[in-house]
Amino acid sequence: MEYWVSSRNVGAIYPGIFSESLECKSVLIGREKSSGPFLYNPFELYLRGALTSPNLVVFGQIGYGKSAFVKALVSRHVEIGYRGCVLDPKGEYRALVGGLGGSTFSFGRGPGTGLNPLSGVVGAQAGPDGKPSHYGMLDNLVLTFNAILQREVSPLESFVLDECLGEIESTQQELDLFDVYRALMELGDSTPLKFAAFASDASHRAGQLALELRRYLFGDLQGVIDGPKGSSDQLPSAGRFLHVDLFSALRPESMRVGIPVFLALLSRQLARTSNRYLIALDEAWLALASPGCIGFFRSYWKLARGYGISNIAVVHRSEDLAAAGETGSIGERAAVGLISDSQTFVIFHLDPNSAGTLGGLLDLSASEVALIETLPRGRCLWKVSGRTFVVDVLLTGSEELIFNTDQAMKP
Repeated sequence: MEYWVSSRNVGAIYPGIFSESLECKSVLIGREKSSGPFLYNPFELYLRGALTSPNLVVFGQIGYGKSAFVKALVSRHVEIGYRGCVLDPKGEYRALVGGLGGSTFSFGRGPGTGLNPLSGVVGAQAGPDGKPSHYGMLDNLVLTFNAILQREVSPLESFVLDECLGEIESTQQELDLFDVYRALMELGDSTPLKFAAFASDASHRAGQLALELRRYLFGDLQGVIDGPKGSSDQLPSAGRFLHVDLFSALRPESMRVGIPVFLALLSRQLARTSNRYLIALDEAWLALASPGCIGFFRSYWKLARGYGISNIAVVHRSEDLAAAGETGSIGERAAVGLISDSQTFVIFHLDPNSAGTLGGLLDLSASEVALIETLPRGRCLWKVSGRTFVVDVLLTGSEELIFNTDQAMKP
């Protein structure tokens, strides 16, 4: 049986790519090539059962509209009542703060202005009296050292931190990392009693942990985790939008510690509220590939629903999510975790090598891979729970002025 159609219909048919409408009522993103307006709201789609994960990953080369899209996605959700947060390593989101009624939190700009990982233990991690529990603080302390060391702490190091924390709690109601530093330095006096046969090794490990921590409390990386004790709610009131300025940090490498500690404190703070947040991590691979924090990020990504969070990871090179090294490597674990715990992927233009690599990771068809290589600026391929859409992102005139990353390059 044969059917004949006019050539005017050809423009609506991409080779091997077609899907029915997503049937979402908000938020407008742009125009879908095979139908009409394209709307996307991860919270709405999750409640309808169209998604089982609210997380989203954005891929694309620089200069093809990826940053403008993320700004539009976050700001348009904020404007209809959701809340937004962007971790900004390039200073691109400052212009949004005033317009969205938000505030800025800066890292690494001076001594004593950082977070205190031992004061932000809330919710399930707090004790019956609402104060931080021992194991809640220990979780945050171990995460902090995982980030500092760029590896997971060893069982003996965890034991050392546990004992130091217990020693401090016996004499103080509120704690900070300066207390931990002093306890680690003084551990030698009681090591034989506490650690028996492990005494010599425990004393050495305590000294090494203290030296690693010292740089963040007294050295060149101050201003990230050197916050004072006494603040159970350290993060600024975000209003509708919280801009986390990573660009102004005096030492950018300090963000390898600042990002996971910040996300741990923020997610646990959000667990106390019913506000639904979009949290965008620009240059996400810098955080997600941290060897010591793979476990935290996988848990954070997986538990997004429980926190009321839709995470948006922005990745510039698809190779960053390819398996690096042998099976079980950090790169492979990060890639598998990020992809398996996300159901929405937005892909802007990629060169042939990157498109092919991403096609393998996301199980894209040959037609989809070929399309990614030819996408013009502002057009993107969406994969939403296995369904495919080709979308032109639409920006208003005022959005073009605010969202355009190239403004700094103009005279």
